[in-house]
Formats: sequence, structure tokens, C-alpha cells
Amino acid sequence: MKKLLLICLTASFIFGAAQEKKISFAKELNYQFVGKEASRPALKMYASNSNEFLTKLDIRETPMYYYTDGLGTTVVSLALNNHLDGYLNSWMFYGMGDFYEKDDKQPFTLETQKLDTKETILGIPCSHFLLSLKDGERKDEKVKLCIDDKSPVSNFSVLNGILNQYMGKSKLKDSGLKGMILKGGPEKDYDKEYIVLASLKDTKDFVYFDHKKAMTDQQKKMDSIMLSYKKMEEEYASADSAAVAVDSVAAVADPYAYDNYYAIPDYVSEYKKAQDEDGSLAITNIPNENLWKGLPKHCKNFEKDLPEFKNKDLKKHLKNYVGQMCDMYLTQSGSHNVGIKLTLDEIRREVLYLNEVHDQLDESDQKKLKNYLKNLD
Repeated sequence: MKKLLLICLTASFIFGAAQEKKISFAKELNYQFVGKEASRPALKMYASNSNEFLTKLDIRETPMYYYTDGLGTTVVSLALNNHLDGYLNSWMFYGMGDFYEKDDKQPFTLETQKLDTKETILGIPCSHFLLSLKDGERKDEKVKLCIDDKSPVSNFSVLNGILNQYMGKSKLKDSGLKGMILKGGPEKDYDKEYIVLASLKDTKDFVYFDHKKAMTDQQKKMDSIMLSYKKMEEEYASADSAAVAVDSVAAVADPYAYDNYYAIPDYVSEYKKAQDEDGSLAITNIPNENLWKGLPKHCKNFEKDLPEFKNKDLKKHLKNYVGQMCDMYLTQSGSHNVGIKLTLDEIRREVLYLNEVHDQLDESDQKKLKNYLKNLD
């Protein structure tokens, strides 16, 4: 999935590829916002023939990724070689104090009703459904959807799964929603403010993922953070000094840091292991053009400037070295998806290779290599 998403170096040999499942996608769905939210980045979704989905959604200019299948929906991050990792994002903790006081996010009800009207989008006919959200506070919020109920792609589970991530467990009444969502928006402004399928095409993209393990690990992390919150509240209540209060406020601002401030994985020396020099780089698909200002100029389209060598292997190793260095500059962004340890391992491996091969190169290759590295900005 080189052009699919922000991808770093693979961790498959660390996490155990044998435990993972290969999910092959058949369709790529691109949705576009229309109306006041038209400036939003498009929503992208990949669907398999077994209704497994990988969805990219931008929340407050931060790209978020969700994996959905029969087990449910999980927030994920992207590693190299099409590997997905379970991930906890900061928006899941927004209002966490209220959540743990209630012991859990409150369930809500989704009621669905099929209407008698239809429309056609991208040449595909679809039927209108009315979706009502009720959770006590929202007495009756209605969303209108246009669904191709004959499509084998049934992605209502994605919408429901994302709602569950942030609102609590939903209860469906009279759902019957099967098929592909082509359009959706608030009932009252359905013709003015909506998201619509802009393109549908075949794809051969794929990922590797152990969804069951990711869900288990994520729940353990959530439980650990909830316990930390309760402990923090007890300390705050019994504190006689302002210092404890300050620490508590800092923890509320960043609950993930409270639980993991001193956590770091055990180092495993595996950087010398062979990797694919043609592996994907995060810089090949940067989600926001503003990020380029934090990277050296040579990182943009750097492959075009790589010299040609007589040594057939040198160019691909040099490409990987320079690309991984550029990826490291992306870690200045708080929303990066670069696997730092894995990227550092790749850099170390390529430095070792370049040092070892240098004396074996003929004079012209040595000169080209030296001049290229010397003139990088």
C-alpha cells in the first residue's frame, strides 16, 4: 500500500506475522464533503470482499484510521509493509473524567426507517433511510442516508463502529441496513450539507492485522488508564500541597502520558536483519503539505536526484537511507505515524552497508556517492 497511507518500517518480524491475517481489499471508496465542510479532507475507505474495512478520517486536521470487521471497530496506526497496529488516540480520552465517573460511556439508540424515496449517485441507484440517534441528551437527531442495498459492500458497520468509539455502545432498532452508503447528511440540510461517494474503483491493496489481539491490548490499556485516573483523583482529594494538584492537572491534560511517562519497550537488536529497500516511506504520502516545511528540500522527489552507479545494489540502499532520514524529520509533527525505533534501525543498517561497501566501489561510484551526500541540504 505504498500510495495508500502514511507507512513507516515494518514491525512484522517483531510482532510475529504468523499471528496476523492478511486482509486483501477489493474496492477503494472515496467520499467528499459538500457544503460548509467542503474544505475538509476527503474520507477514504478500503473494503474487502468479506466486508472488512480500513477507513481514514480526519478529526481536527489529524488523520485517524479505523479497522472494522465482524469483531467491531478499532482505532489503528500504520506501520511498514502494510502492518496495522492497535492504537489509542487522544480523542478517546476527551472527557475521560466524566466517563469513569459513569463507569462507562452511556449507550445510545439508533433507530432506522426506510423511506419511499430514491436517488442516483455515480450512476448507482440508492434508497433513502432515516437514522435517529437517541441517548437522553440527544432527544432526536436525524441523519438521512442513501444506501445501495443491493451492493455486496455493506459499510454501515463502519459508521456504527466509529460512533461507538466516541459515543458509547449503540443499540440498533429495526436496522436492516445492508449495502453501501453513497450519501449521508443531516435530515434538514440533506441537500446542502452532506458527504457523498465521489469515486469507486478496484484495488489490490492489503494489510496484515491481528484484530482480536489489538482489541484485547487496547482494552487492557484503557483499563489501566481508568485505574490511573481513579488513583489520581484520590491523591488529589487527600493532597495538602499544591504540587500534587499541579501533577494531577497535568495528568488530566495528557492521560496517556500519566500511564506511560516512563514506559519504553525493551531494546531488541535487529537492525542488521535484511529488509526490503523498496519498502514504503511515510514521505511518499504526506497528508498535509505544510509538513514539507519541516523537511530538508532534498526530501521532496528525492528519488529523481539519486545518481546512477555501476554497483547495482548501491542505489537502492542509498534510496532507503535518504528516505528513512527524511521520515525522521516527520517525527517533529505530533500527528506523525513514523515507527521511530524501526526507522532508526533501518538508518543504522544502511550506514553500516555504505561503510562496508565503500572500499569495494570503483573510483567513479565513490566520487558520485561522496558528492551526492556532501551536497544534500
